[in-house]
Amino acid sequence: MMKHAAARVVIAGIAVASLSACTIGDVSAPEQPTAASSPQPTLPESTPEKEPPVIEASDIHEALEAIAADNPGTGIAVAGADTVAAAGITDPQSAWSTAKVPLAIAAERAGVADPETVSRAITFSDNAAADSLWEALGGGEHAAQATQEIIGTATVPATPPRPGFSAFGQTQWPVAEQAEFVAALGCQQGTDPVLAAMGQPDPAQQYGLGTLEGSVMKGGWGPAEDGAYEARQMGLVSLGGHTVAVAIYAKAESGDYGEAQQMLTRLVKQLAAAEVEWPDAGCQQGAV
Repeated sequence: MMKHAAARVVIAGIAVASLSACTIGDVSAPEQPTAASSPQPTLPESTPEKEPPVIEASDIHEALEAIAADNPGTGIAVAGADTVAAAGITDPQSAWSTAKVPLAIAAERAGVADPETVSRAITFSDNAAADSLWEALGGGEHAAQATQEIIGTATVPATPPRPGFSAFGQTQWPVAEQAEFVAALGCQQGTDPVLAAMGQPDPAQQYGLGTLEGSVMKGGWGPAEDGAYEARQMGLVSLGGHTVAVAIYAKAESGDYGEAQQMLTRLVKQLAAAEVEWPDAGCQQGAV
């Protein structure tokens, strides 16, 4: 199980002491910055699909390549203390609400985050709560720089690149960099409350990584500029007895958010079934 100093998060028998982003948008209409929360996903009604084939591979690189090949329109990455593997769509994509994680950590470090606001922004992907954290950091350049210092790689825009969407949610963040970010969260200051909130998933978001028991994750979703719909998640999950940092992405060309959810869930089923030696996340302070 994984534990935090301030709040304990359980992950399949490993405890974690410390740990990042989000959505802006909804299945039918873009999220507005003043909205109380990100429109919550409604799991689609669909006929049962047959189980995806079990991926056979000799190592994580081969496994991810096979999973991505069997799931067109997706990207996947896993990271450990000294390794990262990625396959599929690996170029930078909009972070959406997954960017609320580094934003909340930045607010924690600056001493301007209260527990309730962090919980709403991370667990329920509340846009108004995330906006208040952004403004508490000074908004614009000040907030972008503070959040940028937490991410360390992808550039956080100071102003919204797309009207109607938050600036931080349009951060272009590759899955490989996200996985590495999550793997190192346990070693960073100010992550305990954020990890605790990530470990209390919204029941409305039980797809993809959310289908794995004990997952500590954050999702994000929104409409792409070309009319497709994007959904992504990052987090710590238990795979083969290891606590693994994972980042996944799906782009439904149909423009249907429900389809993007199903794409992530199918990918995660194959990830969980693959029998390879998964790398442990680099930072597991407090693990027992």
